[in-house]
Amino acid sequence: MLASKYRLKKRMNFARCEIDGRLIQSRSFGVEIYDRKDKDNSRFGFIISTRISKKAVTRNKIKRIISDYLRLNLGKIKTGLDIVFLIKPLIVKLNREQIEKEINEIITKNLQK
Repeated sequence: MLASKYRLKKRMNFARCEIDGRLIQSRSFGVEIYDRKDKDNSRFGFIISTRISKKAVTRNKIKRIISDYLRLNLGKIKTGLDIVFLIKPLIVKLNREQIEKEINEIITKNLQK
């Protein structure tokens, strides 16, 4: 689980990512990135609808997989970013390794230091 200082919590921050951020699409999720222009920790948020799965267990599992991967790879990601993951229905069919591979591709192309 990501520490509290690495999580987006306020609706205003999610909205700012949507309005002013740039969107990068992947097969199983989209990523909205807003550069805050400061050197504080990057913060992450997740939007996963009940359309993805009616079961909270499944939605939480997906969030845990992504959050755990980000926690272990925080050193690779630029500081001062607000990042929101917009989960797509295809992610339910993927296993942990496939999800992590896809996140790694996004990080290396767009978020790396």
